[in-house]
Amino acid sequence: MSKNYFNNKKINNKNNNLNIYIYNVYLWMSYGLLLTSFTAWYLTKFSFLFNIIVNNHFLVILLLITQFTIVIILTHSINKLKANTATILFIVYSILTGISISSIFLIYNNNTIYISFFISSIIFLISSIVGFITKKDLTNIGNLSIIFLTSILICSLINIILKNSYITLIMSYIGIIIFIILTTWDTQKLKEIGINLIIKENDQLRKYSILGALLCYLNFINIYLLILKILNNNKTQEEENNKK
Repeated sequence: MSKNYFNNKKINNKNNNLNIYIYNVYLWMSYGLLLTSFTAWYLTKFSFLFNIIVNNHFLVILLLITQFTIVIILTHSINKLKANTATILFIVYSILTGISISSIFLIYNNNTIYISFFISSIIFLISSIVGFITKKDLTNIGNLSIIFLTSILICSLINIILKNSYITLIMSYIGIIIFIILTTWDTQKLKEIGINLIIKENDQLRKYSILGALLCYLNFINIYLLILKILNNNKTQEEENNKK
């Protein structure tokens, strides 16, 4: 057999591995989003429980700290975790996020929620495709985006005191751009993982699928929440203009 035959077979195996990996990543991401959506919607049906959680600042802070801790564990210790542990952590994170964002069903109307989801899906899909097909190394721009994201978070904390709607709107647009870049960069990283991953090891496949799903999930959720803010802000401004 020729050398080309073995090279082609190796390329085909890598492509197969990549396809299986990417499929599992988006499958787990979908599970996470469905679980988050159901948790958020279901919690609003129990107004007493919902009010206890939302109005208790200690619980809100505890939720955020727990979510942050889970993200750190999954992104920095995935090699040390068992597949079942990684899966449980991702499921818990999805549920906690659903609890954290459950107020969107009370703040925004259904029309805004559905339109935001549709727009976010398109943005995420295009960003993922670009990340998958681009050959340019996005590491530098990705790292720069993380620095900008940190700056945005600091500005957001300051704006909690200022309560300036224009600053909120500007930061929302900048935030979307940052998460578009992060989505593209993360997709490129996932492609690299998929090519080099040993698919025959089921534990490895599930662990890294969970890691990939978490990265995609975080990007999508943040794009979605930012789109919600922008659409709601535009709607509020239109209502104020009509009153004038």
